[in-house]
Amino acid sequence: MKHRIMTQMLSQRVRRFFALRFWSDWRTITAIYALLPLMTGLQKWGRWNMTYQIYKSVFWNTIHQLPLFDFYPYLNGDCNHYGPVFAYVIAPFALLPDSWGTLLWLCFLVGVFYVGVRCLPLQRWQQVFMFWFCLHEVLTPLFVEQYDLAMAGVYLLTFACVERKQPVWAAFLISLNVFIKLYGIMGLAFFFFIEDKKKFLVALLGWSVLFCVLPMLISSPEFVVQQYVGWYESLTLKNVDNMFDASTNTSLLGMVRKITHCASYSDLWLLVPGALLFLTPYRRIDQFRHPAFRYAFLAAVTMFVTLFSTGTESYGYIAPMTGFVIWYTTVPWQRSRLDLCLLIYAFIFTSLCTSDILFPRWIWVEWIKPYALKALPTTIIWLKLTWEMNTRDYGKLPLSHT
Repeated sequence: MKHRIMTQMLSQRVRRFFALRFWSDWRTITAIYALLPLMTGLQKWGRWNMTYQIYKSVFWNTIHQLPLFDFYPYLNGDCNHYGPVFAYVIAPFALLPDSWGTLLWLCFLVGVFYVGVRCLPLQRWQQVFMFWFCLHEVLTPLFVEQYDLAMAGVYLLTFACVERKQPVWAAFLISLNVFIKLYGIMGLAFFFFIEDKKKFLVALLGWSVLFCVLPMLISSPEFVVQQYVGWYESLTLKNVDNMFDASTNTSLLGMVRKITHCASYSDLWLLVPGALLFLTPYRRIDQFRHPAFRYAFLAAVTMFVTLFSTGTESYGYIAPMTGFVIWYTTVPWQRSRLDLCLLIYAFIFTSLCTSDILFPRWIWVEWIKPYALKALPTTIIWLKLTWEMNTRDYGKLPLSHT
């Protein structure tokens, strides 16, 4: 009882803190998020990461009908893993000089994420909390110019479209995300929450056909078909290369693989049980009508897509960071002291572990990175979330925000 009272008091203090005019003023938050890409860009001016060059190559190689997934010397031994339609996404930036193109690309990434959070039908304090909670983690993909930041925003926007009964736009975002990066298929997890399913399916088919053939307008049909085959082959090869790579496979799959040092088993031994576990809450059809239950699915998607992908890198955790906030703040019951400890633990070991704020550098280099331990907090919270979705009543009390 004492612990419950203490947790409730702390939650109330957190709410009052973020209710202060300065912290909750949209002008403050907007200004800070607008400064993030500018500060990052100016700090890196002229010393850009190779990631932007890889992205830029998708556009120019499509124009000149050169293989999109080959290794080129000017890419320093790396290659592209994004679909042909990504050429249209990067085109406005690729046409500019590198310095300005990269700076505006960073602004675009933050902008998509910012709009995604603002469009979520959450209470003001919850959105404010999400912005502050994710602030440090937003910097991680910014420093390496990664699309993962925008992808996290697209997941939030997709869910917002579903909640706002906009199936055509939801289908647009899901289809675009899939044709850019296959992980986007997780957006289909919200299908059963869509009221007009027929309209959604028709729109999804239409958008998919459009995004499939759109690159042909700036190249040729034969070239694009070849690149889809090459895309499959490159992802298959990358999956093998990621197995013990220290900079990739920072996922649940990678954590198990790197701790055991075993290469003989298939990831399907984890993927199949994980997928089945993810699907178990769908049996609770009576809970679909509760907003809190639907938010729980959004949180589960942001965590699952990170935990069960061998391509997950340390800067790809911005999506589950948003999921932690949704998991903690949108349930219709009082969160326990354990839940609060899990949230703090996740913030420290997911976001701050990559910096020198709390951790000596050697802890990250010798322990967290080699064994993909950054995935551990997400794994624990995802398992607890799955248990809650299978056992708790999300409509028992009015939606609480404590």
